[in-house]
Amino acid sequence: MNKFLKILFITFLLFLSISLLVFSVFKFRILPDTLARIYPNFAAKEGCSCLFVVKASETYCKDYVRQFFLPDEWIVGSEYLEVRFSSYFSEFRARANFHGSKGCLLE
Repeated sequence: MNKFLKILFITFLLFLSISLLVFSVFKFRILPDTLARIYPNFAAKEGCSCLFVVKASETYCKDYVRQFFLPDEWIVGSEYLEVRFSSYFSEFRARANFHGSKGCLLE
């Protein structure tokens, strides 16, 4: 009986450990992606404001945004800025459009 309880206890601990591992992987896989959406949105909005509202040079605006966040791609259009960022699990894109007196708005 004593041996049976030991085996049962070890099996329970093993099951609990595997369950916690699976839960952690699932939970931490979603969390970085959720938080990672903030960075390209911030970079696109700040970069767009720098380029089209302040009318600073593209080099200056890239350096300004890179103080906070280093985007993988920086695409400037006639009245928009698109920023792309890749995390370990996925890729994020953010686009900010310049709307005259309203300033830059995220798409």
